[in-house]
Amino acid sequence: MKIICVANQKGGIGKSTLITVLAGALAADYGYRVLVVDADSQQTLAGVRLTNDQPSVELERAAGTLTEPAFPYALESVGMGQVYDRLDEISDDYDVVFIDVPGRSDDTAMIDVLSGANVVLVPVGASDAERLATISFMQLLQEISRLSREQGLDFQFFGVHSHRTNLKEEKDMDEFTDALGLPRLQASLRQLGCYKRLSTRYSYLNPAYRRAVGADASVEAEVRALCDELIARAGLTAELVS
Repeated sequence: MKIICVANQKGGIGKSTLITVLAGALAADYGYRVLVVDADSQQTLAGVRLTNDQPSVELERAAGTLTEPAFPYALESVGMGQVYDRLDEISDDYDVVFIDVPGRSDDTAMIDVLSGANVVLVPVGASDAERLATISFMQLLQEISRLSREQGLDFQFFGVHSHRTNLKEEKDMDEFTDALGLPRLQASLRQLGCYKRLSTRYSYLNPAYRRAVGADASVEAEVRALCDELIARAGLTAELVS
């Protein structure tokens, strides 16, 4: 089981979008058994499932038109201090676990959750505030990475653009993180309206869903590129797939 945290010190930078895009595609199209753990106190992902998705599931079930399973991946709300206790109980049930964590890094529970992950994905932005928060956070992860290597533990972290707009500031951010030796994924998600319609039921690799949210074929290409790069760099090998 690979554990992937998605975290940044600054809120509103694309954590929930990144998780729903990756979890949906890896579960529905790549065949991984995926669990999403919502450990963020805002409970954005849990709220999307309960408020946006569950009502349509119940309507389809009542009409006899529901195709099971209703959701491509499991989603649980777990407190920060109980994350790994819960994962120990279900470690044989999943190939990949995404953990949505709060936008802070100043308490023991947060450090423990980050340190226990195999991969941390850090959504990055280009504004001055986003840049400062991201660089500071990634330098913390760099120290966790150093300590993990000393203990022979599997730990990696990557910056990833989850709402790229091709601004000059984004190119500057890439060059800045590269100069500091901070790793990042080459694949990214653009800032598109289709990604703002969060759902935990569908994959952006599903043509019918892309049509429903107004996404063109280029969205399929960028989502697949992001999944493929994560699979390669995080070691989500074929042996993980049941």
